[in-house]
Amino acid sequence: MKQGLEKKRLKENFSKEILNFFKKKKFIFTDLDLLIDTNLLTERSGEQFKKSALTYKDLLGKEISLRPDLTVSTALKYIQEKKVKEEKYCYYGSAYRLDKTGDLKVFDQLGCEIINPSNKNSSLLLIDSILEPIRKIKKLEIIIGDVGLFKILIDELDLPERWKLRLIRHFSRREYFIDLLKRLETNYDLDQVTIDVDTQRLQDLIRIDQNKIIGGRTIAEIVKRFQKKLKDPRDGYKGKLNVRIIKDYLKINLPLQKAEKTVITFFIKNKLPTKNIKNYFKKIILINKKIGKKYVISFKTDFGRNADYYTGIVFMAYTKKKSQIVELARGGEYSNLLKTLGYKKNIFALGGVINLNQLINL
Repeated sequence: MKQGLEKKRLKENFSKEILNFFKKKKFIFTDLDLLIDTNLLTERSGEQFKKSALTYKDLLGKEISLRPDLTVSTALKYIQEKKVKEEKYCYYGSAYRLDKTGDLKVFDQLGCEIINPSNKNSSLLLIDSILEPIRKIKKLEIIIGDVGLFKILIDELDLPERWKLRLIRHFSRREYFIDLLKRLETNYDLDQVTIDVDTQRLQDLIRIDQNKIIGGRTIAEIVKRFQKKLKDPRDGYKGKLNVRIIKDYLKINLPLQKAEKTVITFFIKNKLPTKNIKNYFKKIILINKKIGKKYVISFKTDFGRNADYYTGIVFMAYTKKKSQIVELARGGEYSNLLKTLGYKKNIFALGGVINLNQLINL
């Protein structure tokens, strides 16, 4: 009981101290809704929330979920309040998620979000604001990745558009993504035999009643999909080569200051255009220049796939305790989340959280 009271006192002290720091950085404290309409999670948000949300039905039979993520709650607040300009929020609260075994996990988090920023250096401000309160943790290390760089890589590969979209869309689903690479490696559905089979299937479907429903879709919808699939010129694509490039790219792991040169060299080596990659790296270069000397920062191309709403720079701060990684903070950029939650258009946003429970345990 004494230990429990001590942790409670520590939690209160840490939360006040960190929130005061956020406020000095011009973040406005906000209370976030504890409950979220489940439809917003299951129909619009990422795959991870569909599986991890704790849901129940209210007295009217409507399905409600405990918030599994405070970034989503902040985005919903921005939408509900009909904001149109930059908002800098900070908050303190709990997120509730079911793990793979169905057990409920509670995460006490302190965080801040910048939605629709007016400052082009907002990513640096956000990352620095999250890391500064935990800077004195012993052996603190930072990982930075960038989901946007992966999209640039895929866009530059010699692949049909639908394959590019597929790889980008499912980047966060690791097991399924690996399966996609296996299919691409064998040129599954890229070879002439498969094209001939698809052509015959299309002719058979055209003869059927177009309003008939199969697998939840009308025949007309299926025909449209086949026609789009057949429009892609699919002969001559080198599946093994493209998969090898993707796998090699995702192995890059080095100090942040070496990231730009290494990635550009990688593109040149694989005969890919570098113009887009050079322009894109300006943000990472600025982060390294401003805070690179304060922390041990590594750059990993395979990092940032834990949440499928991330679209740009992602980061995590951690230390090690008895050889185990203890995650203390994480966050990233997201450009599509608000529109998927009901906002009128895509707007740039970014956020990060500090895991208060882990901080106290240290």
